[in-house]
Amino acid sequence: MTRRCLNCMKEFTLPADSAGKLYRCPHCRHTEGTPPHELYHLYPGTILAGRYIIGTVLGFGGFGVTYKAWDETLGVTVAIKEYYPTGLVQRVPGQNSVIIYEGSRRAEYYTGLNRFLDEARNMAKFSDNPNIVHVENFFEENQTAYIVMEFLDGISVKEFLKQEKGRLDCDTAVEIITSIADALKDLHKASILHRDISPDNIFLCDGGKIKLIDFGAARFSDEEKEVTRSIILKPGFAPPEQYQSKSKQGPWTDIYALSATLYRLVTGVLPDESVNRVVEDEVVLPADIDSNIPDYLSKAIMKGMALNADLRFRNIDEFKDAIQNKTKVMDVKAELKWRKTKRIIGIAVATLILVVGGLTVLKIYKEKRGQVVLEEAKVTIWLSIDVDENADEEKKMIMDMSEKYLVDQPAISIEVECIPAEEYVDRLEAAIGTDEMPVLYESDSVSQKVLDNAINTESVFDYLKYGQDNYYFVDDYREELSECKQVPMGFNVPVVFVRRGNDSNFDKVEIEDFQYISSNEEKGYYVAPNSYTMFIKSFGGIYSYDGSLEVDDYSTQLIKKLQTDSKEYGAKVSDHRTMMQSFEDGDITYYVASAKEFIEFNKQLAGLYEMRPITTDKLYGEFSNMWSIDSDASKEEIKAAELLISYMLAEGPQKTMHITNKNSIPLNEAAYQQFVNNNGKYEIIDIYLDKLTFYPEDQKELRDYSSQLCEEVIGQGKPLEDWLRDN
Repeated sequence: MTRRCLNCMKEFTLPADSAGKLYRCPHCRHTEGTPPHELYHLYPGTILAGRYIIGTVLGFGGFGVTYKAWDETLGVTVAIKEYYPTGLVQRVPGQNSVIIYEGSRRAEYYTGLNRFLDEARNMAKFSDNPNIVHVENFFEENQTAYIVMEFLDGISVKEFLKQEKGRLDCDTAVEIITSIADALKDLHKASILHRDISPDNIFLCDGGKIKLIDFGAARFSDEEKEVTRSIILKPGFAPPEQYQSKSKQGPWTDIYALSATLYRLVTGVLPDESVNRVVEDEVVLPADIDSNIPDYLSKAIMKGMALNADLRFRNIDEFKDAIQNKTKVMDVKAELKWRKTKRIIGIAVATLILVVGGLTVLKIYKEKRGQVVLEEAKVTIWLSIDVDENADEEKKMIMDMSEKYLVDQPAISIEVECIPAEEYVDRLEAAIGTDEMPVLYESDSVSQKVLDNAINTESVFDYLKYGQDNYYFVDDYREELSECKQVPMGFNVPVVFVRRGNDSNFDKVEIEDFQYISSNEEKGYYVAPNSYTMFIKSFGGIYSYDGSLEVDDYSTQLIKKLQTDSKEYGAKVSDHRTMMQSFEDGDITYYVASAKEFIEFNKQLAGLYEMRPITTDKLYGEFSNMWSIDSDASKEEIKAAELLISYMLAEGPQKTMHITNKNSIPLNEAAYQQFVNNNGKYEIIDIYLDKLTFYPEDQKELRDYSSQLCEEVIGQGKPLEDWLRDN
């Protein structure tokens, strides 16, 4: 008879009379039945996911516990990381499920849980990279989540340093750092930053492999705009931008930490914190600490640790070439001086060229940019804002999106006014033909009267041909519309939010037909009114506008089903916030809405849901964040507004609108990719791209009818034109 030790995971033979007895492992001397060091840890022998036998604890901290475990399916030792944020949960000793604290801590817990699962998804993408710890599986259980990773035999570089009396020879150090650079190259290619590189997160495996571990601080980079992030760092290894909750972070952020780690390895000295260096930089050149450190390596380390991110290496390949002495590196102070001199010379030369050949240079500039240089004009902009939106933030978004435009067009000025949504349409209608009418305005919700006074925006699409950006669905939009009175900034798709706990298999749900969600007898469903058009069309109904609302038999059946199933809610069906509360309480399992609602779900119901796709053959989408231009504006104002809209469709402004300010899904392909990468839940939208169909001609009318349909028919009120003449 044999038994597996839950510490070393080796088997040993038991005596014949061993039933009911506990023994000490002959391999590692671990005594069976020994409770965990901390009582809230899972007890050895606990089985997870029906296949993983939990062993002893490898390590733990404020956010989780890592266990050694045995995978019975594959017959191998693995490491399992459990999400366990102390202060937000507790566990009764000997039990498996965690107890989540109530109130604000509950929301904080689920936000962290989503980040934990994002960590797993991030790591799982790089199973082919030999220098990144491999994720084998991840799952939710016991009211928390687990990441199953390959078990690494060996020691961390932090421990290795202790064995080597605090420092390493340059060849060994460069070999270690080069391996981690190879790991980072793949991460950065996917726009992921590790943000926690240090000796304790580099692992030297038995057999010679070098692995980057612990992706708990990993986040997606945003190289163009400052975005708000949580502050997670290790003093001495983190650059100045990482100490700020709002900052530009990119590959150079990890390069600083990697260079600081190399500094620590070859000098034996921990670099001073970067925030201290900003006040007074006392970090000594590595070559001045140890003359055996080559000058090229010393300069490369200091360039990588430059306080000014612009002076660091811009990518991992540049860094690798420098530490391997394949390229020459200028001293940081000398480079800074050289750049200042170069800038002064450049300004002088540019001034001379402009004086001597201004007209010729202007012509070349126009051809290169594919743009005209605009005459002086003021673009007034009106925005519609909901009661919970901050006017100053919305104005800032527009100004951020216009930043490059205003630099390129110094003769243009912009003025933004935010108007409450309930007043917006009336204000616009009243302003038509007057000096108050804005040049450029949001037109998602405006009346036909307002649109009739808007110009055809074909010129905006002509401007797009000059840029390097690519766009989803823009050509289709242009072809569909005989008169382009509106220009979209984004698009939306229908999705289903599945309540955690109500559906045991919620993370694998794919909605193939309406019956999937409407036949659940125990728990209900809800369809948000602003999604009726996408919902009915995506499930195969003909729901269109040709002077009036037209519905086929199948659409009628869907509406009748909604009417029947929504009786208990009555007028509440038109109030999505009330229905979100029902979803939170567990009364509703499926909440059909647009992907845009993810923002509100993540804010109000973090961790309580999963966003799942509708997988019908054809999907109906809607364009969003529409803009229109007043036909009564001056020629100069119209030209300025057209060009401004084209700038707003570029990658940077699209990221500002849809990623930083969370509006809808970007039309710009590069911004879209970053948008999806920034949250794993949005990956389901990729399967929509080849299936989506848009009907921009009747989008607005159908949205208005849908609102009326919800309030009157579904809400059991006065019939919609007597329920379209009794169906």
